[in-house]
Amino acid sequence: MPRKAVLLKSLTRGRLRASMNKYNLFNLYKKQRPGFNGQSLYQQKWNSKAETRAYHGEHLRESKWQHIFSPKLQGVAQLDASLQGGNTDETPMMLQTFAVLEKRLDVALFRAMFASSVRQARQYIIHKYVSVNGVVMRHPNYELKPGDVFSVRPDKVLEALGKAKPDLKTSYKVDQIQISRWNKFVKESKASPLEVWQRQQAKKQSRGESNLISTDDKERVKKIREFNNKLQARRQLKQQSTTRQSILVDVIDIVRGTKKDITPEVFESKFGSGLKEKVFQIYQTLGEKHNLLNLPEDENTLEHVTKFITDKEPIDEFKQKRTKQLLSEINTKYLEHIREQFEQSKVSEDAKELPYDPSWADSLRRHKNLSLWEEVKEHGEKCLKVNFPWQKGLFGRQDSTKAYFTPWTPRPFLAPFAVLPQHLEISFETCHAVYLRDPVSRPGESEVITPLPVDVHKRAYMWYQRKGQ
Repeated sequence: MPRKAVLLKSLTRGRLRASMNKYNLFNLYKKQRPGFNGQSLYQQKWNSKAETRAYHGEHLRESKWQHIFSPKLQGVAQLDASLQGGNTDETPMMLQTFAVLEKRLDVALFRAMFASSVRQARQYIIHKYVSVNGVVMRHPNYELKPGDVFSVRPDKVLEALGKAKPDLKTSYKVDQIQISRWNKFVKESKASPLEVWQRQQAKKQSRGESNLISTDDKERVKKIREFNNKLQARRQLKQQSTTRQSILVDVIDIVRGTKKDITPEVFESKFGSGLKEKVFQIYQTLGEKHNLLNLPEDENTLEHVTKFITDKEPIDEFKQKRTKQLLSEINTKYLEHIREQFEQSKVSEDAKELPYDPSWADSLRRHKNLSLWEEVKEHGEKCLKVNFPWQKGLFGRQDSTKAYFTPWTPRPFLAPFAVLPQHLEISFETCHAVYLRDPVSRPGESEVITPLPVDVHKRAYMWYQRKGQ
């Protein structure tokens, strides 16, 4: 029977454990080098034993550890002239005190990063998720031999190294906040796309992110061509939808949205400097008080314009003919103006950044609000439909059948624990590893991974060497 898991994550005691837990990382961060000043030799050995045993095999009872402890420590040294001259680092043999534990299957699983702690590795073994040489192994204390191949079910490795899966209520709350912020962003983007785009670029620069399209030349050229192809498709679509009626609708919308006096410059941003005078003549021909220029906002402008142009018995025949003539003249030149605009917007394949696209916010869509929580409790998460550009499905529950965060995301603070031992050959693609040999000590290094210094291991070895005599 293993020890009971009591106060393993205590921040007060500050013991270091063989675990990737965030509290263990904090204990490692605040841990100071043990000081032995003012202590008797017995106290030094006792404290060193307690510190080292908290990390190495803390799940084993003390009597079990003393039974498997071996005072014979393994080390290697080069037997050539490179060791002569006294410049060689000392071999830290005392770090081999707990090397015998590295043979155990549960410890090897943790060292190979197939489990987030030795205790979790032990549970995987007991529940038949681990195989050794193709045979299911249910004994955590099984001692590996050089050449043994062990493996773990890939979904269990993803669960061990992945972010924790949130419960349904947590996901619901997070997505409620995301929908609210996304809808606000869509509204602002459609109202002032240039300002929002500039703000997004400034955020990238403040975070130290590059605005470069891509560092890979092939990828960069590919994205530029995609951008130019989209411009070409939009140009064709806009030219196909441009008619005399659509031009007159644009003129009416500009007049309706302008509160100051109407001048040719009002139409320049839409139709260009070459057509602003012609467009202004349409406004003068119709007159300020014409019905088309004073339609309510809820009226269908296109329907009224079509009726005005196609009416065979108009109220004012001169205005109709003159307007149709001007629209025909503008239509041809406006199509050319559209083509020139899009040609100027195209990006050279030598460019490093994509320019501002005025229509970038057109594809943004508001997200529907989620169902009430009472309805979700009654019908389950099937009634929740979440679709963001960066997230398909509920937050962390894209695949609710999995026991980990989906899409898979590494657990937080994983990097400090990503230390792979030299005596294992690991394949994360297949979740297999080979136990090459027993860990040894060399001049200046030891293959036994430990957060504690040599002098602590030395006193711990003295304690167990005395007990073993």
